[in-house]
Order: sequence, then structure tokens, then C-alpha cells
Amino acid sequence: MNFRISNVEHYSSQHDLNVDEILKTYGTSLVDMKKAIMDVVFVHHNLTKGFQIELANQLKSVIERHFQVGGQLYSVSYSPAMREHADVTVGRKGHERKIFIEIEFRPNYHKDIVKFLIGYKKRTLELGLLIVAINRKAINKSYHTMPEYHKCVQTIRELQSDCPILVLGIDGRWIPT
Repeated sequence: MNFRISNVEHYSSQHDLNVDEILKTYGTSLVDMKKAIMDVVFVHHNLTKGFQIELANQLKSVIERHFQVGGQLYSVSYSPAMREHADVTVGRKGHERKIFIEIEFRPNYHKDIVKFLIGYKKRTLELGLLIVAINRKAINKSYHTMPEYHKCVQTIRELQSDCPILVLGIDGRWIPT
């Protein structure tokens, strides 16, 4: 069986955060990014492992290909003192700030939000992008600690930070091969 994403929801941390303005400098838009994610059929190869591991790796490849149009992939940390890297980091030549992208199907999404905050304070982050499940049961019914979109959004709202964060929630369905 394969997995097709049928819905992508989004939330940005600030009401006045113009995500499309930021993404435009990278040659894309929110609509284009959502479409790129929804245009892919994700293949479940290893039936002995949870699908969320494969899904995260395949999403990473989709995001990397999508951003190569107007940006460059980087391997930089959120701050010089930290050795923490995002799943994908995209930047523009001659521009210090980057888009740090985290794809999170494990229960430590809080850590990703903290890394975004640190990157913002250190002036290395232009936008933090967090991709999570809308409904964890659609991806893996038996994985009960997977973070879900609404909880992540609620956490970010409660922080009331000025850090620019975009949350993409994905939902989908299994399709026969």
C-alpha cells in the first residue's frame, strides 16, 4: 500500500507574518509548497518498520527538491554554540538567515520549536517550518505519541513569540498499489 497526502493545513505564528513574501524570495509560495507535497505518492517499502520513518525521509526529499529552484541547501546549525541541525536548511546566497525545516513524527516537537526560537534570537532563522501529522492514526494507528497539528499550533500560540514559524499539517489516506 502507498500513502497519498489529501490535505495540507497551515498556521503561521504571527497574524502579520507574510509567509508568501518570504517564500517568494526562494522562488515558491505556500500554495506551490502544498501542491508539491500533495503531488507525491509516498511508498511504504519496509513493512517491518513504522511508516512515519519512511514518510519523513520521503518528505525531506520532496522539500529539498522543491526548494532547489530558488534556494540552496545548507548544513548549518541554529547557533554557533549548538550542533543541532534541521532536517532541511534552505538559504539564499549572501543571506545569513535561513529557512529551517523540521519534519516531526516523533514526540519531541517541543525541541524543534525551541531550536526555532534559538535560531531566531541568534539571527540565523528567517522562517521555521514544522511539518507534522493532522491525524496520527492516518499514518500509524499504533504510534500513540506522534505529535499532531492542532497540539503543535496550540503550543506555538501559547508561547506568544514573535519568532516566525509556519506549521504544515498533513493528512492522507492509504491507497492500493
